[in-house]
Amino acid sequence: MERKGIFKRLKNGEAVETFYLKPNNIRYTIRLDLKEDLFQLHTFYFDGNDVFDESNYKDEKIRMFEDFKSLIETIEKEFPGLI
Repeated sequence: MERKGIFKRLKNGEAVETFYLKPNNIRYTIRLDLKEDLFQLHTFYFDGNDVFDESNYKDEKIRMFEDFKSLIETIEKEFPGLI
């Protein structure tokens, strides 16, 4: 993922979704959006068989950022090498 491309997509109203494999073989889903002038970072991993069962979504976090730089810094810290 490239920073400039991410920023453009978000500013144009498009969401960004990607995946990240942690060293312990847990595959995280990472979703980025721009909602009401705030950058949103939604992360989780799925552990189960039923997508309709919310208990299968683990370590789910939804965080909002006022600026793009803070969003990128958080992603780089939690998911090194993704950006």
